[in-house]
Amino acid sequence: MFRSSWKFAALAGAGLVIGAATAGHAATLTGPVSYLSAADIPANFYAGGSPLFLEDFEDGSLDGGITASAGAPYGPAGNADSVDGDDGTIDGFGTAGRSFFYAGGSAGITFTFAAPVTAAAVVWTDGAGTTYFEAFDTNGVSLGSIGPVALADGTYSGTTSEDSFFGVQSADGIGSIFISNSLGGIEVDHVQYGDMYMGNPVPLPATLPLLAGAFAVAGATLRRRQRN
Repeated sequence: MFRSSWKFAALAGAGLVIGAATAGHAATLTGPVSYLSAADIPANFYAGGSPLFLEDFEDGSLDGGITASAGAPYGPAGNADSVDGDDGTIDGFGTAGRSFFYAGGSAGITFTFAAPVTAAAVVWTDGAGTTYFEAFDTNGVSLGSIGPVALADGTYSGTTSEDSFFGVQSADGIGSIFISNSLGGIEVDHVQYGDMYMGNPVPLPATLPLLAGAFAVAGATLRRRQRN
């Protein structure tokens, strides 16, 4: 009988750590957040503050192990809507840079990652109607959505005041992200991914008193039962 009590106390103490490590993680969605350059990536979105990869399309290609369901790099052009800072100057216009354009805004664009990531985002830069963002795990199951939200400024001259960051964090892994707007074509930029921010880690010694206390109780129980 005393062995069962000892095992229960020991396992209860170990569960303080193991339970926390095996619990599921909910996804966190962020956006829309006004975005004129990579400096506008929200704080505490990526571990270390920056993505592992950010595609700005300035070389005219989509790289980094990302595939798109539709669309192609676009610009520079008088109606291109690149992220404002990509041309070196934040001046309210994105015409001198490149973006990623698809004529079927309502059908939207899905960006799929070659391997699961824990943080991912895209910047919506132009379109009409309302904007919608959704993220999916590696099995195609939705992790959540944002919108529809009204962001469009009604112009197609490369203005950047409407440009907005949409992102997702999930410790269980992100397989793809989707962005659309209800009318016209759609332009996006700064497709990015990395490791999610996990907060300030608790130093290992801080967990040791919990385990030590549990095992001390177990040891005391064992000694009392042996004396009896």
